[in-house]
Amino acid sequence: MVGLASRIPIRPEVKTEIERILRENLSRYGLVRATIEPDADHDGDPAIFINAEYELSDEPVDSRVTLSTLSMLRDRLIALGEDRFPYLRHHFAEGQKVLGDVGRRPSRRRI
Repeated sequence: MVGLASRIPIRPEVKTEIERILRENLSRYGLVRATIEPDADHDGDPAIFINAEYELSDEPVDSRVTLSTLSMLRDRLIALGEDRFPYLRHHFAEGQKVLGDVGRRPSRRRI
């Protein structure tokens, strides 16, 4: 009955903490909203899927921040007694710059 277990509602305090961590870490990149839903992952295990939506931001996205945000989410959920793994999906605006891409010229291929 993995299907039923994967649909167990997310406790309000867990959602509140997810939203707080996202806001504190990702607002500078144009975070507009996030949906937070329980579901089964690719192995059928219960998980929490977080879809973060962004508007275009002048600040280039630092992938170290997005990765550390996922780690922070996992640590906080464990502390709250939430066993489901959080899957954080980022939906950035078209044309969003990423740190490392800024000022980079296309590489030249050597033959």
